[in-house]
Amino acid sequence: MNVRNNNVIPQSIKRQVKQSIKRSLQHIAAAFGRHTRANKEAQLLILMYHRILPHNDERTKSEEPGMVVTPETFKQHMSILNDYFNIIKLSDWVQLKQNGKALPANACAITFDDGWADNYEFAFPILQELNTPATIFLVSDMIGTDEMFWPERLARLITTIASNYPQYWSHPELSWLQDNPENYLFSDTPPDSEEISRLCASAKKYSDDEIHIRLTHIENILQLDIDNGAPSLLNWQQVIDMINTGLVEIGSHTCRHIRLNEQTPAEVIKQEVFNSKKEIEKHTAQTIKTFCFPNGDYTPKALELVKQNYQGAVTTQSGWNTADTDTHQLQRIGIHQDIAHDKTSFLARISGWM
Repeated sequence: MNVRNNNVIPQSIKRQVKQSIKRSLQHIAAAFGRHTRANKEAQLLILMYHRILPHNDERTKSEEPGMVVTPETFKQHMSILNDYFNIIKLSDWVQLKQNGKALPANACAITFDDGWADNYEFAFPILQELNTPATIFLVSDMIGTDEMFWPERLARLITTIASNYPQYWSHPELSWLQDNPENYLFSDTPPDSEEISRLCASAKKYSDDEIHIRLTHIENILQLDIDNGAPSLLNWQQVIDMINTGLVEIGSHTCRHIRLNEQTPAEVIKQEVFNSKKEIEKHTAQTIKTFCFPNGDYTPKALELVKQNYQGAVTTQSGWNTADTDTHQLQRIGIHQDIAHDKTSFLARISGWM
């Protein structure tokens, strides 16, 4: 006999309730969050962006969802910030703090990690239009090259196999990618952005160099023809063009985006911290004052090296900064399309509550 349980709530209803609760909390955070008392205390909000790409851009197909904001949304963000904050260059705030001078009560700094070509293509025109300063952290040895970060390489490799060679999924050289079958079905359907994100998270158990080596090995063994398209990252002329406007300053994000954790040899950490600064200064004729820790990882030794070579540094730890915050461990709030697609969700995100 089938007994219907009238107490079972359909999943669709549960999702609607959760969304309704989340939206209500966003409205509260947007109306009463930390940004609404910006004129009452010295504090700095630093926003962390990565890529600025239109919805229909092909590049979004091989990118994690937490990396992208559309140009329309980015422009809206900058307009909203101008209503609440004094947007300044990150290095200017750091300099004020180091010199013991009064800090602005409503400061905000815009930062971009990695040095993506789309920063020049889509974000830079908006920064110019709204006269908004920003800091772009460059991976020095990859600027002006056709190289890609390993998450992008991984996404393109998996997409190529799924689209053209799904029979290769049984090849033993691909077994290390399939440790967790919940990440992706490894079929003839390319992974979506959420599946790419899960695959990248699983791969992080290997070092950056090892991931690149494994990907190169697969490409060679399987003789894959992967269309990399236009360069993913900025070139030096684009960097200089932005600097020359006086709006964009440049910081270091290491030489090759190596995570500065316990897996990385001390000598490599030293080279990544020191040589990246030297290389960027050579190309830009600018003094590089700030640093960004790749993936937010750093050992005590890495932190000490950064303090010796830079005036300030940013992490991926979420939060606002005050006069008491260590200038070499500055907190930021990460922004991407899914969590900040309109004014309410954006203000809730920067509120310090959500």
